[in-house]
Amino acid sequence: DEMKNVWDGDIFAIDRSGVDVPSDDGEEEGENQLVDIQAEDDDDEDEDEDDSSEEDEGVQGKASMKGAAWQDDDEEDDNDDGNKSKTRNARKGISLVEGSDRIKKLRRYRDETNPISFSEYELRLRERFVNTASVAARTDWADVPKPEEADDSDGGGSEAHKRKKIKGYASSSEDEDDDDEYDAAASRILQSNASLFANSSSQLPLPPTLLSVVRQRDANVADPNRSAVNAVQFHPSSEAEDNPLLMTAGMDKMLKFFKVDGEENHKIHGIHFPQMPIMCASFLGNTGSVVLSGRRPFFYVYDAISGNIQKIPSIIGRSERSLERFSISPDGKIIAFVGNDGYIILLDGKSRQWIGDLKMNGSVRAISFTPDGEYIMGSGSDGDVYRWHIRSRRCIERFHNQDGTITSSMASSSNFLAVGAESGVVNLYNDKHHHHHHSTRHPLASTSTDKIPLKSIMNLQTSADMLKFSDDGQILAMSTRRETNGLKLLHVPSGTVFSNWPTSKTPLKYVWSMDFSPGSKYFAIGNDHGKCLLYQLKHYWDE
Repeated sequence: DEMKNVWDGDIFAIDRSGVDVPSDDGEEEGENQLVDIQAEDDDDEDEDEDDSSEEDEGVQGKASMKGAAWQDDDEEDDNDDGNKSKTRNARKGISLVEGSDRIKKLRRYRDETNPISFSEYELRLRERFVNTASVAARTDWADVPKPEEADDSDGGGSEAHKRKKIKGYASSSEDEDDDDEYDAAASRILQSNASLFANSSSQLPLPPTLLSVVRQRDANVADPNRSAVNAVQFHPSSEAEDNPLLMTAGMDKMLKFFKVDGEENHKIHGIHFPQMPIMCASFLGNTGSVVLSGRRPFFYVYDAISGNIQKIPSIIGRSERSLERFSISPDGKIIAFVGNDGYIILLDGKSRQWIGDLKMNGSVRAISFTPDGEYIMGSGSDGDVYRWHIRSRRCIERFHNQDGTITSSMASSSNFLAVGAESGVVNLYNDKHHHHHHSTRHPLASTSTDKIPLKSIMNLQTSADMLKFSDDGQILAMSTRRETNGLKLLHVPSGTVFSNWPTSKTPLKYVWSMDFSPGSKYFAIGNDHGKCLLYQLKHYWDE
């Protein structure tokens, strides 16, 4: 009976190790202890429920793990160091001096040494790409037109018609009207024998005897060559005829690109070839690649878009010690090198591998492709002119040049063939019929025939080293490297030489290379002083 009046707290003691033992004063503390005991019991029940729930989830599938199973202290240290270095780099920026040569080209000026931010670095990379790669290859296909521009280009007409096109339906009567317009336009084309090409200033007849020429700032005024300019060429597919892309190369082992506008003529970029004094350079068709060669048994192919340089060490099966002269087909599919013992070596423009040889009597001195790329012309020490069909590799024509001396240069247009000799005589032949049908008179390969030239030009006193037709074929440029100011321009339709230009005061010096721009708006001349003279032909600018 006495135990019934005893409180439970006097009988039982709770072990609270590590915690201050509460005092036994009062009844309130006992009640608190009862509450604590009850709370612990509730916690135990909750833990049992959690354990049972985890077992149920383990039966149904694997429990999801949040976070890593273990942490590597060394990795954390590395991450901390990396974050610190990134923070330091972000504060410091990117240096344009300590990097490679390509990074150094991103500088605005030569003395720029301060680091730039990442956003400025990205901006300069984009500008570099636009000024280099995009000038040789079209990139406008990647531009996404704005919605309003797309609607305008569609010629949608009224707003209601545009809404119909957006919703996915349009009036069938409107579609029928468009079809009727197309049928009418096609009928008008088929009923007429007029040219399908739009009339331009280049198709207007060029006045004879007098040529309107205006000198512009030198094409390479931004960075002149340090030696004779052996090669000058405009990119064949320059979209903007007013601002074409120009390439120069010379014995200073430098290949340079310029954006020609007649005023600033900004330099795009240049590249140095330490082992190659460049004797000949040419664009590989409409691509952005350039083929370069010199007095070496190897040659280079430079891709201006990607910046890659490919060195072809030799031509398999050939033993030539010099590949300094070559010609490329207009489509860029074939590269023809002048070989030894009367051979013309043909290489595939894409693989750079040997695909065949062409043989002629004597040694090869000049080769030229026709504008359509179907034939290749060749001539040399025997004074005979050979014509080969590219696909069949057969000589379909052979005739003797009327001059009778060694051939030094050749040029071909859509209607004419020009043959220059070491005596300075340039013969102009009619070559129109060969571009319209394929001749099958293969016996001409062994039988030399006579062909009468339309005109013999004797205005050069020394060897006719270079011949070049304008884009429309109305002008023939003739030059020699053996006398100063040795340049003459021929009005092809009339067969007369322009008398007003060049004059004795024209600062041509020794002409080493020349080329007409697409559309013939510009005429570039490379001389022995490292300058690339630029002239504007006003006839092709005035409509």
